[in-house]
Amino acid sequence: MPVEQGTSSAVQTVQLIDGPALAVARIEAPLRPFLLVHGESSDSSVWGPVAGRLVGAGHEVAAVDLRGHGRSESPAAGFDTDTCADDLSTLLDQLGYTGARSPIVVGHGWGANVVLSLAARRDGLSGLCCIDGGWTRPAWRYPSFEGYWATENPDLPINPEDTQDPAVRQRQSIARSVFLGEPRAWYPLVGVPTVLCPVVPPDGVPDPQGGGTATRTGIAEALGGLPRARVSWYYGDGGQLLSAEPGRIADDLLALAADAEPSVN
Repeated sequence: MPVEQGTSSAVQTVQLIDGPALAVARIEAPLRPFLLVHGESSDSSVWGPVAGRLVGAGHEVAAVDLRGHGRSESPAAGFDTDTCADDLSTLLDQLGYTGARSPIVVGHGWGANVVLSLAARRDGLSGLCCIDGGWTRPAWRYPSFEGYWATENPDLPINPEDTQDPAVRQRQSIARSVFLGEPRAWYPLVGVPTVLCPVVPPDGVPDPQGGGTATRTGIAEALGGLPRARVSWYYGDGGQLLSAEPGRIADDLLALAADAEPSVN
């Protein structure tokens, strides 16, 4: 995770207790840590421009490669949202991100689903940010997983038994967990300050696949269920957001960090 402003990260391998070895790019700093979680088929390097700004503001940053991604170990199974969230829960304990050092967790794309699952099922976090994901509920748009997979991955086989490529099988497993996931059940369990950063087409731009409509529906559901959430809307391509808008994303995260600090009377 190379970062800006002349600061370099140290990559460490953390062997999880009863889990895989995860690669973590970590930059130590005095203020509250951020745990940054990438999306499917990505790795921690996507956070470089954002991480540099957070470190420049004095915050510690740890960007993780999820199991099977980047430099992390790729076990034979466990490629689903909740299992990866459980990996992160163990990782937080092993990094010492507890108590006064409890982190703000941030996810992009599928990584947002992972951190939402983490926040719903683990106490001791300070804040949550979901960027271009988390509220994702494909079953709202597609009657079957096969239809969802074929639309999102038109050049890949639908059935796992039709391929011997472990990377494709991994992607299918992740996609199935997203399709079967029900984020609305998680929302009431998340008690920390939350920022949702959805990406939709600009006004007047056609939305033939209905992605913008689905996103707006998902955000309305999330705001109705999350106790302490606000929205920061983005416009354009969600896949390029981290590199296109690093300054604004960092500003949203720093504002969340300020909200997460306990009040002093």
